[in-house]
This record gives sequence, structure tokens and C-alpha cells, in this order.
Amino acid sequence: MPQRYMENASHSWTNNSVRLILSPSMEAKSAFMYVQEVGYFWTHPPYFTERQHLPSYLVVYTVSGEGKLDYGGHSFTLGPHSLFFIDCMAHQHYRATGSEHWEFAWVHFYGGASRHYYDSYAKKGDPLLQLQRDSPVLGYMQCLIDLHEQKTVHTELYGAKVLTDLATELVISAHVQASDAKAVPAYLADMIREMERRCSETIRLDELARSFALSKYHLIREFKKHIGMSPNEYLIYLRIVRAKELLKYTAKPVAAIAEEVGVDNVSHFINLFKAREGLTPLAFRKKWTTASG
Repeated sequence: MPQRYMENASHSWTNNSVRLILSPSMEAKSAFMYVQEVGYFWTHPPYFTERQHLPSYLVVYTVSGEGKLDYGGHSFTLGPHSLFFIDCMAHQHYRATGSEHWEFAWVHFYGGASRHYYDSYAKKGDPLLQLQRDSPVLGYMQCLIDLHEQKTVHTELYGAKVLTDLATELVISAHVQASDAKAVPAYLADMIREMERRCSETIRLDELARSFALSKYHLIREFKKHIGMSPNEYLIYLRIVRAKELLKYTAKPVAAIAEEVGVDNVSHFINLFKAREGLTPLAFRKKWTTASG
């Protein structure tokens, strides 16, 4: 049985606020990420919105003033240059607080790859993100307003492009902040260069950790934190990248390529390659030979 949509709200926003309610075409709904609603509000207490069970993703970017968000059992303060990115199927309650206007840009969107972008963003653990003043996010949201205020035959296609840029920026910003790292530590950068140089050799994790005066478990934790994968996964990545180069630009047999990239068992190499590329090595070679022929 479908879950019933619920919404309560107090529409306390100024007359110069912008709210665009859109009706996407069937083509947009079937193929693109598309805007459902978009706007720019100057609000004041008692402004609030409470809802649940809406098939939509919502981004709200605070320009000035202060708001509050209750979501996922937690409460978040919304100050200048902060935003939240939420799934509106879950219960949410956000509101203006303080004595001044809460000024914010917002967009509801859905479709296409929106679920994948949201899931990737949500891995950071909470919906709140604090952005730098020079972040392009507000510009993307203002661009969506401009696009849909002056609708043309290309609006939905351009809108999908801007939404993709917006969602990509949010995911990248979330991952950078979640890793708590402005740069990869020097010892990891050295280790990566060592792995790239020796990727065709047998590299044992214990020996690698010892050569950098680290425990194996600390190495795994720090590597995954900064690089996004374990040392072993990164080594496999390097080998697959090298194998793709050899498959595309040489006529070497698959068994020889497997050995050259450091995988002794050709069956294991084929399985590794297919799991990551969705094709066997020979199918990958044929695809690229056909494309370049």
C-alpha cells in the first residue's frame, strides 16, 4: 500500500520571494534528472515546512540568517553558506529561527541518477554541509531558477546538466569534508608512487606497512580514509588500468598480459577484470578494436 504524503507548513515569506512549480515532460521523467520545484525565499518566523513520503530530493542553501532542520532524529543549525541535502520520503521539519530573515535558495528534483547521487552524498552520515564562500553551488541553483523562469525547448536538457553539476559538486564536497583531509599525507603519497612503480610485482601488505614504519591496520585505515579504497583494492585498480592499456594498444595474449600486470593465474585475472569492467579482457579488446577501426 502506498505511503500517504503528509505536509504542514506556514508560508511566511516575502512578496519578492521566488517559487516555481514545474511540470516535467514525460521525456524528462523517463531519461533525465529534472526539477520539480525551485526557488529563492526570504522567510521569517513562523515559517516552517514539515513533510514526509514525498518522492523528491531537496537541497536548501542558506544565504543569510538562520534556520533549523530536524531530520533523521537529529537537529541541525542552518547558518550562512551551509546547505542540507535530504530524501523527502523521510520525515523532515525545517524552519526560520532568530529575528532576521532566513534567506535561502532551494530545489526539489528527482529522476535519472538522482538516487545514486543522494546515496553517495548520504555516506557522509548527516545531511548538513558547510561550504566555502567561493563554492559554485549557489550559482548552480540560481541558474536553475533563471532557466525555468524563461522556459524554452531546451530548458529541461540544460536543467538536467545543471542538476548533474550541482549534485556532483555536493558529493565531491561531502567526501572531501568527510575524509577530514585537505591533502593526502606525504607518507601515503610516497606509498602510492611505490605501488605504481611496483604494481606488477607481488606486494605484501605487511612488508609495505613495515617499510613505512606503520602497523598493517593503521595503514589500511588511513589508506581507505584518504584514497577511498584499501591498499589491495588500489593495487588491483592499478593492474586493471595497465591491463586495459595493453589490451587496447598491443596484440599480446591475455595470459601474457595477466602475467605482465602481476596476476599469475589467468582465470583469476579474467574474473578480476570482468568484475570491474563488466567485460572479459577479450570482449574489451574487441570493443575497442571495433570502435577504432
